[in-house]
Amino acid sequence: MRKTELKIILLIITGIILFPVITLGEVKINYTDDGFKIKTDDHWIKIGGTLMWDIDSASDVFWDAEDNDDAWQTHSELRRARLNIKSKIADNWKTQLEIDFAKNSVSNLIRDAYVEYSGWEMMDILVGQHKEPFGLEALTDSEALSLIERSMVTDAFKPGRNIGISLEADTDILLGQLGVYQARAREDEGDTYAVTGRLAVMPWKTDTAFFHLGMSGSGRDYGGEEFEIKESAEIHTADNIIYSDEIDTDHLLLYGIETAFGIGPLSFQGEYMVSDVNAVEEDDNATFYGYYLAASWFITGETRPFKKGAWKRVKPLSAYGAWELVTRYSSLDAAENEQGTSADTYTIGVNWHINSNVRLMTDYMHLWLTDESTDTEDTGDAVSFRLQCVF
Repeated sequence: MRKTELKIILLIITGIILFPVITLGEVKINYTDDGFKIKTDDHWIKIGGTLMWDIDSASDVFWDAEDNDDAWQTHSELRRARLNIKSKIADNWKTQLEIDFAKNSVSNLIRDAYVEYSGWEMMDILVGQHKEPFGLEALTDSEALSLIERSMVTDAFKPGRNIGISLEADTDILLGQLGVYQARAREDEGDTYAVTGRLAVMPWKTDTAFFHLGMSGSGRDYGGEEFEIKESAEIHTADNIIYSDEIDTDHLLLYGIETAFGIGPLSFQGEYMVSDVNAVEEDDNATFYGYYLAASWFITGETRPFKKGAWKRVKPLSAYGAWELVTRYSSLDAAENEQGTSADTYTIGVNWHINSNVRLMTDYMHLWLTDESTDTEDTGDAVSFRLQCVF
């Protein structure tokens, strides 16, 4: 982590902790579904977190054949262990800090670290490290996803979290997001940057139904550095069996279209994404693409919340919890010029939302894998389990 990033993080932490604490006034503490909230007359600070423990069991196609000979392997991991701190430091000024203790490196420990200003009538501004506005599934928090892992194409193409500045305009019908971000951190040659934006409309919405349509785009300067797709086919503990050729890249263009539809206990979503790689050598130019289609049905009657262009957590209607059936078909083509692999997966899942904070998830997946470099095809199966707690 470089000195500039560290200074930003320290300033935000100081703002989060000190402003509410030093404010004079009566202090009130209460607990909500999103965490503990400490409130004074003018400021507040909210502390929450997420724990996810996973077990993955998969057949041999999910593992590197050179290193693993077993037909099936089972692995468990602490997938996420996050602490989230939000605060209001002044009128129209908020901050957020999110730390994930399940990450293996210090550089990935800090996830969100930004300041938000919301004093303008229709537009907010965010400064710091946060998600770039690209894609529906990528911008949905992990605790609100209906399947254990995001689709292959989302994981392969999403820009993720980066330091930058973004603007967000939101009305009942229109959502617009645009920002400039650090694309590649390079100590010796200077950083490269990206411009990323998302535009979405919701032409129809009622208390229990809606229709959403959007598109995203990102232009990213690679400065001659290497681009490569490496994915584990929606099983996080598996090996990176989906891969592309290694390409020295001048710049990268990402495109995506998305749709979501909900009516009562039924909901649907789908996305199509393209990664257009402009290489240093023109003969190495490549285009990769992928898509997914997914559906969810709450057999206990709940409606899946959708707000500001993303899904939210479900609150069960009864003390016995909510039961959800999910299915998804996804595809990712990372092969180009007879190099790399492509994959298709079909997943079905069952989720038991014990309450709004605790959820048990089970997914079964079938995989079709094609290796262009060896002209071979293979299939495999996997089962995943998750215990999720949000506090």
